[in-house]
Amino acid sequence: MTLSKEQIQTLLKVVANSSDDSLDCDRCFGYVAQFVETKLAGMGLCESMKLVQSHLENCPCCKDEFEALLAAISEVDEDK
Repeated sequence: MTLSKEQIQTLLKVVANSSDDSLDCDRCFGYVAQFVETKLAGMGLCESMKLVQSHLENCPCCKDEFEALLAAISEVDEDK
């Protein structure tokens, strides 16, 4: 299997941004709803939310889930 230049760059970014206290996808999903509410409220992020943000920046699957939830909640807020 040959990786494209883009795939290699993505892998390098993930490795460079990983740390011992990084979240895995299961743990990240547990925080995504809270992360969305915090972002929409314009509140600062506590340390655990920074870990979620870091995971979302490096995991396309979780990022897609976050963006879908953010868009859905934003639409509901706009309808009020």
